Amino acid sequence: MQSAACFTYGSLMWPDIMARVCGCEASELLHCRAWLSGHSRHPVLGQDYPGLVVRRGAAPLQGVLYRGLSPHHLQRLDAFEGQEYERVAVEVALEAPGASRAFATVAGGGATGAVEQAWVYRYRADLAHRLGPGDWSEQGFETQGKARFCATYMGFAQTHTP
Repeated sequence: MQSAACFTYGSLMWPDIMARVCGCEASELLHCRAWLSGHSRHPVLGQDYPGLVVRRGAAPLQGVLYRGLSPHHLQRLDAFEGQEYERVAVEVALEAPGASRAFATVAGGGATGAVEQAWVYRYRADLAHRLGPGDWSEQGFETQGKARFCATYMGFAQTHTP
């Protein structure tokens, strides 16, 4: 079985949510901070989650890279992300050795220059009109949107993989 990596930039940065979506325990997920260049993240109008779009010259976007994902995990992620997103291959810069895993407290930088291939779920270009201006707020999600998001999407853990 071949494993894969996935760069996350929104609700899936929280290991408890990622674990529910993948149908595993959070302790099974190998993750670290990583940065993606050439993209920007925006709130999806009326939702608690963001969408990622190509944006040349954009500052590197910090997120969480999950490694060791199985084909089963990717099938569940594909089903969860649905028709709004497309899974595409990207290169991400990895976190600095010994850096804290507390991604929400990072003030910037931290990439080592080491690069790794990963999947990312990018918002479909034909749906970009559904994205709001500005950056999606991790802190806003943590304090206001996460509980609402989990209540809305909690049932996904019980669904079957297509």
